[in-house]
Amino acid sequence: MKKALPSLAIAVAAVILCSFNCMVSAQTNSAAIATGFLEQAKSASDTKLGDIATELTGKVQHLESLLGTNSAIKGKLDSTLMSLTGGHDSAALASAYDLVKGAKPTPEQLGLAKQVGNLTSAYVVQKNFTTLEGAQSDVATIVSSLRTGNVTGAIPSIKNVATNAHLTDGQKQLITTVADKYAPGWKKAGEALDGLKKLPGF
Repeated sequence: MKKALPSLAIAVAAVILCSFNCMVSAQTNSAAIATGFLEQAKSASDTKLGDIATELTGKVQHLESLLGTNSAIKGKLDSTLMSLTGGHDSAALASAYDLVKGAKPTPEQLGLAKQVGNLTSAYVVQKNFTTLEGAQSDVATIVSSLRTGNVTGAIPSIKNVATNAHLTDGQKQLITTVADKYAPGWKKAGEALDGLKKLPGF
């Protein structure tokens, strides 16, 4: 039995060392992902993208600092930034909106997760809709409102952009995803209102 103790101690030390190395590796990888995204955003001709990206990566890193290395939330955070870096904005929104699904976040973690979702939305809207004809004012309102956490203030402008006649198919997909997140049922409500307007005397 005494002979087994050194082997046991070695095994425990190996597990601890592995866990430490894995933790450092995960932190390094996440930092590299955040840095790559931030550098790309800051190199864009639209300087506001760099500003939003700075806020977003700050919230992501703060949230990651509160999570364990094996957290599913952490994987989704990395996925969000990787998708934005790769131009896969729909995937980025899906990851950002789904951060805490199946998890049991603390109130602080939940608050940060919501901020990450809002800033991801702001980034995607700023990137994809600033040149949309007739939508500049609404886009500015959406972005500024989401950056400050004023979701209610963003909803009317989100609906306006979602019904803009000049949207491309790709833009329609993105703004519909955003609208479904912040104003569930908006489309049915709009269709019902259109139906009422067709009635005599309305």
